[in-house]
Amino acid sequence: MRLASAVLALTLFASTAHAEGWHGSAAAGADFALVPEVTGFGFVLFEATGEDKVGKGDVRLLYNTDTIHLEIERIPLGKSFELSVALRGEAFFAGLLRYYYEQGLRRSNLGFNASYVVLLPKIQWHFADHHTLEVLTNVRYWFFGSNKTDPSYLLPANTVVFEPRLGYIYWNIDSPGEEYRASKLFPRIQGVAVGASVGVDVRSEVRPWGFVTAQPDRNDPNKAIWTLNQWLRAGWQTGDFFRLELQETFNWGWFQDDLTRLRVGGLNPYVVVVPGLPWSANISERLALAQLSGHVRPKKGKPQELGLLVAGGTINDPRRQGLLNDFSGIGGLALFTDLRWGRWQVYARLGWAFPTSWLLDNPHFSGFAGLGVDAF
Repeated sequence: MRLASAVLALTLFASTAHAEGWHGSAAAGADFALVPEVTGFGFVLFEATGEDKVGKGDVRLLYNTDTIHLEIERIPLGKSFELSVALRGEAFFAGLLRYYYEQGLRRSNLGFNASYVVLLPKIQWHFADHHTLEVLTNVRYWFFGSNKTDPSYLLPANTVVFEPRLGYIYWNIDSPGEEYRASKLFPRIQGVAVGASVGVDVRSEVRPWGFVTAQPDRNDPNKAIWTLNQWLRAGWQTGDFFRLELQETFNWGWFQDDLTRLRVGGLNPYVVVVPGLPWSANISERLALAQLSGHVRPKKGKPQELGLLVAGGTINDPRRQGLLNDFSGIGGLALFTDLRWGRWQVYARLGWAFPTSWLLDNPHFSGFAGLGVDAF
């Protein structure tokens, strides 16, 4: 129903907006853990983008479930510089902290509501073909509320956070721009992109939170939290019927907590994918994970694809006990389809997690279903 309403609103807007350089899309999806217990979480989104609207920059409006994002993108500043500024707010579900998983199983009494508003200024310097340096100076305000939290579970402190980042991007992707609309939940990558960044989060208020006496090291952040991150996305076409995609993520953090750690697990576009595990089954700041997928087109010249992906690597503190130097393997396999008919895209994934010593009640299976449409 929400997706239908979003499509209707975008369609009503399309007759005038399209002529003025706007395009819009919508999508919805759900990520389920199926075995050993059934849990799940869904999303619905729509996006409208107007080209050359403010100072030759684009205007982007995005609604995603509990998030509203307004952005002016890529305003030219001279020959090689661009400025982007965004304002974003997320209510109740931020970081999926409302859904607490431990060793692959949900503990509903430990979830809580998390919300924020954030200003996101960014300057990019395109100093050579395919090469970009960027500086981000985000300012965020976090605030929290109880959601049947265990009485002995202390919530984080409400806080203002300054989040500067220095990043480098190599971007040599040939995929058409339409692949990066909101309706394309899993863009088809042709080419190579690599990025790296270093950043610090400086908070106005900090305190230990969670089970402070039982797990004193798990969520006891410093006022300054450091992160070193690197990622790779690549895709290659090998003939008319087959292509490969590779995704890789490395992250190393210091003095972090579950607000800033990466979300690992699930089959949706908003996590580091590990098939078979629930959405955000793990929250880790020190990890090295990769995903390789093979995509087959059953008919030459047709856009439908199906395939197999394998993902795995290592994460720290897999049992979520505050043992930050405890590393363990994680991974899984998934079958998937990516079906496209004109403006419509349909996605389905079914995954199995590799058994490990830290996962309870093996085996673990999960699934994902999604729908996207280019409205105008």
